[in-house]
Amino acid sequence: MTPSARITAELRERITSGDLAPGDRLPSTRQITRQWGVAMATATKVLTALRQEGLVEAVPGVGTVVRSVPAGELPPPGVGTVVRSASAGELPPPGLSAAAARRPREGSLSRERIVDAAVRIADADGMTELSMRRVAAELGVATMALYRYVPSKEDLITLMLDAVFGTVELIPEPQPVGWRARLDSIARIQWAAYKQHPWMAGALSFSRPQLVPRGMVHTEYAMATLHEAGLEPAEYLNGAVSLFNHVRGMAMVFADEQRAIQDTGLSADEWMQGNDSYYLEVMATGRFPMMALVSTIPEDVLTLESLFEFGLARYLDGLEVLISRR
Repeated sequence: MTPSARITAELRERITSGDLAPGDRLPSTRQITRQWGVAMATATKVLTALRQEGLVEAVPGVGTVVRSVPAGELPPPGVGTVVRSASAGELPPPGLSAAAARRPREGSLSRERIVDAAVRIADADGMTELSMRRVAAELGVATMALYRYVPSKEDLITLMLDAVFGTVELIPEPQPVGWRARLDSIARIQWAAYKQHPWMAGALSFSRPQLVPRGMVHTEYAMATLHEAGLEPAEYLNGAVSLFNHVRGMAMVFADEQRAIQDTGLSADEWMQGNDSYYLEVMATGRFPMMALVSTIPEDVLTLESLFEFGLARYLDGLEVLISRR
């Protein structure tokens, strides 16, 4: 038995026996490589095989989890590799394995299918796990077949960004009244997209921006709003980019936290509780009186959401002063 088949069988047994319940998170590819001492390609094969069997699914910002399905749809405990029940017309032809029957022919590839697979991988495991080889394994084709449709990984990332922006509301409807409400609305649209696809924050570049037509709609909208409010070109350009940089900056913190949860299995609150004794020891030195003072404030006062809200409000307050001078 190959290493990938052995690990797949072990995880499958844990799922079918109920040791891993619906919604439970499976090890990421990185964790599989560390725990079982195998290559990344082997870890990729494991999760791909379990997804193809319908036992697991990718959840954005969480990772690969056990799929929530009726118990009768899962193979019984102790059964080896089993393909979910299918009608006679769906069974593989004689002599063709179930895995081979599921593997798409390279002729069925398209740019859209490649981009969709890449987004699923990034949503579940982050950009560090995304590679052309991983996408090819997800689709069951040779890696080189992808390059007929996507010239490079950089091009793939640009296409992924544009595809995601195509799934969100580009312009708020109905149109908010006033420049402040319009900028507030567009910022929240981006914030929601980043939280649904945490990898986007690190993939977008503000110093060397990719040509992402659907994403550029947001910048155009923000600049037009500030232009109508009376700002000069340099002002509304910097104003729009500064707004989205605040959203992206907070989104990168959000993405870091999601990765930390995946790697440690601990939420931020649980991690803080585990460091309480050390924190109290430091506070007892008396060197940080302001930190000691705010430590009595309820924990929900400082969250990622509160930081986003506070920063957005103060940014808009600053613009309001600038616009009033015009």
